Amino acid sequence: MNAPTIELTEHEGYDMFRRAIVGRDGQAWAVIYTRYRGLMMAWARRFSTRLSVDELADDLADQAFARAWSALTPERFSQFPTLASLLAYLRTCVSSTVIDIARAQVAHERRIQPVEQEQGTSAEQHVIDELERGELWQLVNAVARTAEERTLLLESFVHDQPPRVIQARHPELFPNIDAIYRTKRNLLERLQRNPQLQQLAVG
Repeated sequence: MNAPTIELTEHEGYDMFRRAIVGRDGQAWAVIYTRYRGLMMAWARRFSTRLSVDELADDLADQAFARAWSALTPERFSQFPTLASLLAYLRTCVSSTVIDIARAQVAHERRIQPVEQEQGTSAEQHVIDELERGELWQLVNAVARTAEERTLLLESFVHDQPPRVIQARHPELFPNIDAIYRTKRNLLERLQRNPQLQQLAVG
């Protein structure tokens, strides 16, 4: 049986987060869990479909909640001035959870499925085949070091979102558009220097 939906105004929602994070109030966090779990499950379904993750949306949402609970310390609360910024952070936790599981899933598949090289395969086709198996995604995602870079990978390279949309969705990670371009530039520079990706590109 589904838990009843708890309706909160924007002010009530923000105050509930404040109690949960600053006061480490477990009851307040339970209210947040009940109120926003459905939204997080919807995000989880969307992200997991994009990345072909074999995990139930409710499990992904619960893992994301656990991630948020651990990461949102009282000292960090001042970074989130609005309810929208807090919900954006929950969304980031969902996307990071899905990315981590996708990476683990690809690694597992590679362990149980030997790579078969076709005779006469060109370097270009080889890269396409690797992408289809998810190896390129695994390598690229492994280069990402921060929540900002992981979020940028998902939003920009998977969902093809423009910088202004990414900044609006994740103001707690990207205070302005320049921060997105800076993060992307740093990530691309490291990708270009990555020896595994260089080897993959030349076959």
